[in-house]
Amino acid sequence: MHQRLSIVVLVLAGVSLTAQVNPRPPDIPFQSHMIDPGASETAAVADINRDGRLDIVSGEYWYEAPAWTKHRFRDLNFTQQYIDDFSDLPVDVDGDGYPDIVSVSWFAKRAAWWRNPGRAGASGAWKDADIHTGFNIEFAILADMDNDGKANELVAQENGTPQAWYEAKNGAFVAHQVSDRSYGHGIGAGDINKDGRTDILTPRGWLEAPADPRAGNWTFHNDWESTNVTAPPPGQAGAGEQPQVTSLGFMHVTDVNGDGRNDVVAGAGHDYGVFWFEHTERGAWIRRTIDNAWSQAHASTLVDLNGDGRTDLVTGKRFMAHNGGDPGEREPLGVYWYEFRPAPPSAGGRGPGSGGVEWVRHVVEYGGRIGGGMQIPVVDIDGDGDLDLVCAGKSGLFLIESLSTRRAAGKSR
Repeated sequence: MHQRLSIVVLVLAGVSLTAQVNPRPPDIPFQSHMIDPGASETAAVADINRDGRLDIVSGEYWYEAPAWTKHRFRDLNFTQQYIDDFSDLPVDVDGDGYPDIVSVSWFAKRAAWWRNPGRAGASGAWKDADIHTGFNIEFAILADMDNDGKANELVAQENGTPQAWYEAKNGAFVAHQVSDRSYGHGIGAGDINKDGRTDILTPRGWLEAPADPRAGNWTFHNDWESTNVTAPPPGQAGAGEQPQVTSLGFMHVTDVNGDGRNDVVAGAGHDYGVFWFEHTERGAWIRRTIDNAWSQAHASTLVDLNGDGRTDLVTGKRFMAHNGGDPGEREPLGVYWYEFRPAPPSAGGRGPGSGGVEWVRHVVEYGGRIGGGMQIPVVDIDGDGDLDLVCAGKSGLFLIESLSTRRAAGKSR
């Protein structure tokens, strides 16, 4: 591994969280490694050369495991203190068995894909092709839009119209329009109404998928317009807060409180706060604060990080998202994971977390060079049975290695 930075295995308590749990769940030990000190905005993980090891893609390079050998495969623009690459997404576009890379750019107003040339790709430039051009794209996801069980379709946060999802077909991308509107800063996909179809999430509401996602009409529900989202009722955490829904990062669908209705989890990409939006029995939505102690939660991932069978939230503070212009932008960087589970019987069964849920923040990294960036891939990159994190940003590219299996092995001796 490259330069070792720190091991952080602590929990910060009592800092603007909606809930604390006692006794505290166990922490996960992590070891951080600098892969590259150079600036980037995002990262992806894939077996680029199909040697059985997971590699890292970030900016102009892919980094070959296990020594993270650096290979330059493209040229990107550096402008206004950004590298113009805000999402890297691995998907086999041309069907040759090698993962290609889909990227989106804000300044070049472009979504494009770079063709992996196979084993010859260890050196030299990859050929690129446009997916869409004409307006700014800040970030994107891969989702299962055609409900075939594979998250291979592109959904982008597009600062323009029309809105569409993109399907890789015969070595190119086909656009499927879903709306003639633009919905602002934030994107996600998931089954909101539990009809078995993948809906599209925006900061203003959700687009309901038709039976045929390629040809049917998508119905927009403005459930998260500021006039439709409410603050928690009096006596609950967050009561009286302005339930504004703006500048979100990635948006996720999951049943947070176990009531059978799907809720939404998201962070503020350019302000303070990580939130969840409770889907109530009457169909209304309540914005509840998970943590408002830090800002710029642009990247986030839902994953069972500690292997207890429950979904966790992984997120972190992006470094200088607007080059000093965002609230709290110069405050310490951090990467965190949050456990959420039913609140204890106190306070009439709801607990101080409100919504029937308590959240616990665990600190992965704090106060150093590592932040959340634009994406946080969470994957067992070293094949040891636990989940690791990859974080990229203007402060560098980092692997945060989980030592969970190593600690468990030590205890079993």
